[in-house]
Amino acid sequence: MAKLLGSSLFTGAISGLNSNYLLMLNGGTGLTLDNLLNLSSENLNYSVNQSFRSYMMTNFNQIDIDGDGTISQEDLTGYTTKLQTQGMTYNELSQLCSSGGTMSSLLDTVLSNFNEIDTNHDGRVTQSEINAYRINEEIKEVKEKYPKIDPTKMSMFYETDTSNDTTSSTDNDDKVFK
Repeated sequence: MAKLLGSSLFTGAISGLNSNYLLMLNGGTGLTLDNLLNLSSENLNYSVNQSFRSYMMTNFNQIDIDGDGTISQEDLTGYTTKLQTQGMTYNELSQLCSSGGTMSSLLDTVLSNFNEIDTNHDGRVTQSEINAYRINEEIKEVKEKYPKIDPTKMSMFYETDTSNDTTSSTDNDDKVFK
């Protein structure tokens, strides 16, 4: 199983959104839907990750928190903070994280086990839910690797100190085994 670190998945998605936003901003003060649809330069079009661009176009109204028709840096910061604190849906993870090749096994694991990871069943997974899932999976692996010993096949002896027992022998070296 891939080492699941929810923070690395979320960091990659948010970093991708921010860096592509800055590329598309291209010196402007904000992005409009028209800016996203019609990038000003062919060179810019090649350097922008199309998955992030598509996500921003599809989710423009959710990212434009103040509803002024422009995604400002404040809007994007507010949106990414919301993603970090409230988690991401299956579709958000698919769209935002699919372009990060280094996280493909992590993303595959999270998407494959999304419903199990989403322990509060709100349709979103958070960093802490992913990390808790990772810990639970590691515990399962250890239990499988080191199964419990059957206590019925063991005998247990333990020593009891009877030095304060008035009915015992006066010799303190005498020990009682039960």
